Formats: sequence, C-alpha cells, structure tokens
Amino acid sequence: MNLKTVTVGKDDFAKLINEGCYYVDKTIAIEELLSKNSEVVLYPRPRRFGKSLFISMLENFFDIDKRNENEHLFDGLAIQKSEYYKEFGEYPVITLDFKDLKKDDFVLTYREFQNIIADVYKKKLYLQDFLIESDLKVFNAIIDKTADRADYERSIKNLSQWLEEYHHKKTIILVDEYDIPIQHGYLMGFYNQVVSLIRSVLSSSLKGNDSLKMGVMTGVLRVSKESIFSDLNNPKIYDMMSPAYNEAFGFTEKETKELLEYCGLELTNDVKNMYDGYNFSGASIYNPWSVLNYAEDHILQPYWMNTSGNVLIKKMLGEISENDKMVIEKLLQKESTSFGYDNRTTYQDFEETTDLTKVLNLLFASGYLTYDKQVIDDLTENTYHYFKIPNEEVRYDLTKMVQSITFQKELLETNEYKDFIRNLLLGEKEEVEKYFNKLLLGISFYDTKESFYHGYMIGLLGGFLNSRFTIKSNRETGSGRADVFLEKNDHSVGCVFEFKIAESESEMESLANTAKEQMKEKEYYKELELDKVQNIKEYAVVFCGKKCIVR
Repeated sequence: MNLKTVTVGKDDFAKLINEGCYYVDKTIAIEELLSKNSEVVLYPRPRRFGKSLFISMLENFFDIDKRNENEHLFDGLAIQKSEYYKEFGEYPVITLDFKDLKKDDFVLTYREFQNIIADVYKKKLYLQDFLIESDLKVFNAIIDKTADRADYERSIKNLSQWLEEYHHKKTIILVDEYDIPIQHGYLMGFYNQVVSLIRSVLSSSLKGNDSLKMGVMTGVLRVSKESIFSDLNNPKIYDMMSPAYNEAFGFTEKETKELLEYCGLELTNDVKNMYDGYNFSGASIYNPWSVLNYAEDHILQPYWMNTSGNVLIKKMLGEISENDKMVIEKLLQKESTSFGYDNRTTYQDFEETTDLTKVLNLLFASGYLTYDKQVIDDLTENTYHYFKIPNEEVRYDLTKMVQSITFQKELLETNEYKDFIRNLLLGEKEEVEKYFNKLLLGISFYDTKESFYHGYMIGLLGGFLNSRFTIKSNRETGSGRADVFLEKNDHSVGCVFEFKIAESESEMESLANTAKEQMKEKEYYKELELDKVQNIKEYAVVFCGKKCIVR
C-alpha cells in the first residue's frame, strides 16, 4: 500500500488525486447540491477553507469534456455510492477563477480579466469548427483580447449557449472567489468600475440564461446591495449559519482525527484549542489549512494568520471608537458578544466604519468570529445571537493585529518616528539601526519569532500608508522583504529591505552580508524602477532576540 502525501495549498482536485495526495472526502456535497436543484448557489466561507478545491471537485465531476480521463478520480469516494453519480461527466462546464484578479487599478484589472476569459475560451477550442462565421469572429477576438467590452460582458453567456448547441446539454458555470476583485477595487479606489464589470458578466450568464443548468459561486461576503445579486433574483445562500453544507468546508473532528493519526499525530486538547472552534450551524469545524500544515510540519503553531489578506479588517478596526474597542478587547479575553448578524453586509457599508455591527459582521464572514449561542430575553422574548473568537490561533492573529494598529497610531505622532522616516529616506543606516533597537527593547522575548519580526516591521513601515506613501510586502521563508517608496513625480525615493533572523549574535554580520548579496542577485530594486522611482536605498536588516543590525 502506497502512503498518501499530505500536501498544503494544492487546490486542483485532479492533481491531488493523481499525485496520490491525502484527500478529505467532501464529494457527498455533490449529492446535496444536485438534490436541492437550485439554479444559482453561493457558498460564503473564510479564506483557506477549501472553496477552490470544492470548485475544482465540481468541475472534474461534471465536465463532459473530461469524462473519460476523470472517472478514476472518484473511485472509492462517497459520491460514487450515490444515486446522483449518474450525473458524472454529463455537462459542459465553464470555470471562472477570480482569486488572482486583484490589480492596483482598473486598467490592469480589466486586462487581467481579459486574460482570464481568454484562457476559459482556449479550453473550448473545439468549438471553432462548429461555430458560424459571426460567432467564430467573436470567439477568436476574445482569445486575441481584441473584443469589445460588450462581447466580454456577454462572453460567458455566449460560451454557455455555444456549448449547449454543441453538446445538447445545458452548461454548469462555476465562479471561485467572485468577490476578491470587488474587495480589492474597494480598497484601491475603483470600486464602482469593478462592480459594474463583475455584475455585467455574472448577471448576463446566471440570470435569464436558457443554456444554464446550474451556477455555483464561492466568496467571503455576499455583497448583495451592489445589485449583483438583485439582478440574479438573489441566489440561494448557504453561509456558515445555514444547516445545509455545514460540513462541506473545513474538517470535522472525525476527519481531523483520521488525518492526524495517518500522520502519526494525536488529536490532543492543545490541537483542538488551536485549530477547532468553528460552529457551522451545529457542526464543529477545524480550520483545514492549519490542520494540514500541522500534519505536514508536526509543529503546533498558528498558520492561518499568514494566509488571508486582512487589510480591510485592519482598516475597519483602526477606525472604530474607543468604546467599540472595548468590545473587541472582551472578545480577545474569551468572552462572547451579541450583534445583529446580517449576511447582506457589503463593501459599501464599510464607508461608515464607526458602525461596530458592520465590523463584527466582517470579522464573522472572514473567520475571525464564530457563532457561540442564542439567548432569549425573558422579559422581551427577543432572541440574541452571540459570537466569539473560535480558537487560539485566531485569537493570536487578532491580538497581533490590534496591537499593530495601536502601535502605529501611537507611534506616528512622535517626532522620533518622523526623524526615523527622514533618516530612512536619506539612507542614514546607523540612525535607522538605533531606532530599531530602541523599539525592540519594548517587546517580550516570547515575541521574538520570525512571524513576529515580519509583522513588526510591516506594522512599523505601515506608517507610510497615507496620502504620500505606498508599501508593498512579500513574505519569504527565512526572510521578508518590503518595498517602500515615496510617490512624487519629481524626486521619488524608494527603500528595499531584506530581513534575516539570526539564531545567535555571532552570525548576524554574516547574515547581513548574505542579505546584501541576495538583494543584489535578485535585483529587487527593478520593481521600484518600473514605478519610476529614481532614488533607491537598500537595507539589510538582521534580528536576533532584542538586537538588530542594519547594513
């Protein structure tokens, strides 16, 4: 018997099975999906809870184009025993993956959208010999990325109609992480443009489309008021408060126990406290990303904190009132809180950031909170729903986030910080080193871990996030890098950092030299040159405990 490999981050179902990887069987959800017979379904779940793998599973199950090559993928899995297995390989499938559609302006976003649609069309090249001349012209223009916007807006609907005509079967349309471009557009200032684009594509293909068999979407927020879903007559929403599909995403305790035992590990209380605690309508769910990382590394530590983009959450938390901050503090102290749950929360709602209820709804949708209990008031007979932080790794992440926000707000008001910024942009490395070391004296030894240093530096450099500065960052194993530049057309200044963590003070200088060589070899500065940054400073920063050197 060949041992299966436990792998992290692989969301291609076919590759997972073909490469002999360990797979937690979620195929029975296909039976539930088919039995409910909803035309359009949305599954809102937090990041890294298996949404992309779920979409890939559906694609490989239904796709008529891959029927022969895919049948072995489901051998021995739950769906094979279901009466609905007869639906295997019966429909043409279109899959849209929006998780990487997050560019910094709408022009770049639209270009990437064109690439995504072109790639979808390239998977259906066999239609070229079938289409009439006028349709073929549009088909080829989509692939060549020369089509009009109207053609792109109808591209998925047109493709579904052509596929039905070819196969004589209605089309299944799958959309993964549909709301990522919307969130990014909100954060980067082109919200209305990207909403208009996504709405036009989804509404034309998922509403009033006679060639549609079924539409399935995943995301984090419902974003109903953007008129995306109002145009769709509101698809059926199965969120974390819905009894249906409550075990389709994330790992149950049984699944977690079996996986860990397969890897020679036990499901201890420490593991449970770290990764369990999600209540999906009565189902106790473990964070799948964290469990897989633990199964692979055998190290009990927070993993999920390094995966999700929390820029919007940090922005919201940084703008709530002092009284509202006390509610967050109580949550961090393992208390629960009641608020009006609303699965119709939208990105537009966050323009009024003083509303704590909207912030708490965002925390819930993003996986930072989970449902705890309901309490009925004896006098009013009103029902109150309470929510709490699910586990220790989330508590750790949220605590660090709150500390970082507080740290930045207090820090940015000091003259010392302003001097630090000036020295940073002038390349005064000795002064920068003095400032870093002074700040490090205020941290605990418990915090001196690689993950802390990365968050610490991003928090510190986050002071650039105002009307004049921009920060980019990239986490790497064993080191971190942050590119920072002052946006002025006349004399832009940029700083490139290479961070290293030393195990002893004796190796700090050697690591600093390694960092300098790495910056030279990888030419990080070129990314800034593309942004027309004229004056670039490079910093090799090495940490060891509470000591730091800058070279």
